[in-house]
Amino acid sequence: MASKFILTFLLGVFLVSPHLVAGGEPRYPVLDSKFPAAEAKLGWIDNERVMFHGYDVGKMTQPGPGEGYPTAAEGLFIWDTGKGTVTKYWDIEGPVPLCVFQGHVFFSMKLKGKENAWLLVSGPPGKEEQEIVSSGISMNGHSCQASDHKPSWMKEDKHRRLRLLDEHGYLDFGIPSRADRTKATSILLYQPDAKDPLQLPFTGEQVRLHATYYEFQNVYLLEGERMTTYAAPVWLLKPDGSVTTVLEPTGKAWEKMGWGHYQLTKKGLFLVGGSGSYDHVGTMGGYLLSGDRPIRLISGLTRSISVSPSGCKIAFVHARHSLAEAESAQALRQGKPGTRTLKMIDLCAGKGE
Repeated sequence: MASKFILTFLLGVFLVSPHLVAGGEPRYPVLDSKFPAAEAKLGWIDNERVMFHGYDVGKMTQPGPGEGYPTAAEGLFIWDTGKGTVTKYWDIEGPVPLCVFQGHVFFSMKLKGKENAWLLVSGPPGKEEQEIVSSGISMNGHSCQASDHKPSWMKEDKHRRLRLLDEHGYLDFGIPSRADRTKATSILLYQPDAKDPLQLPFTGEQVRLHATYYEFQNVYLLEGERMTTYAAPVWLLKPDGSVTTVLEPTGKAWEKMGWGHYQLTKKGLFLVGGSGSYDHVGTMGGYLLSGDRPIRLISGLTRSISVSPSGCKIAFVHARHSLAEAESAQALRQGKPGTRTLKMIDLCAGKGE
């Protein structure tokens, strides 16, 4: 059941961090919620509010024998970046599969003490519906729409298929062929009302089996497959099947810095990567690809990234380094917030132009 208790965390002065590289580089405001966040899925309800996994430091768990240490209770929270408040939305025990799209929220929780029983929560916050189910469901990870049956094209065979928004269809990556890449086939886009699929300009072995939809451009971001932490190519796929290359890093001076995630924003690609040590930041951080080189906007561990519907704002869970994360975990066991918090960068504000 939804928590009846509403915790409003009034935020003090936002932390404004200048760009890390001096000398005429872009400067964007970095807003700090000052609220302890978990390294788990988050999403934008609209262009102001972010739903995320966080910790209620005023409420401690009471684990049984052999179940670990007491710690601050977890919950789903909503950060209103415009008003500067954090409000508790739902009590949870551990991370839940969270999906947020166009004001619609979906998540599920295993019901404690009941075998094969899950609570499904879906809908706009405050108007959500709740349902208890005992069997699996099929959910579109882009639209957050759930159903008790799978799409007809989701067959039990060796083909690897990737779901898009229902109105856009799906991608068929073909049968895995890493043992003999000469047998790799082109990725096919199956549109709902089209008689024949569209052939994309790369094979199923060249692209990760993953796509991220960006509403502000109506495109899907596809990443190149990779076996190392070197930067990989990035493409944008439109629903009509057209493809644009937005990153070809081969041979760039920064190609081998160590990259993990890519996000599309209104100002270009936001990359997370770099390297450091347990207690040293090094080159770790979030970078904006400006022209032909990435520029660091924030240093440290940058995780669980989500871009606002407008493409202007990036929300993420941030800690200075691994030591700061460990110290934050210890603080939570003492009912204290720690320094791993939810932060946000507004790329459409500041002096980034």
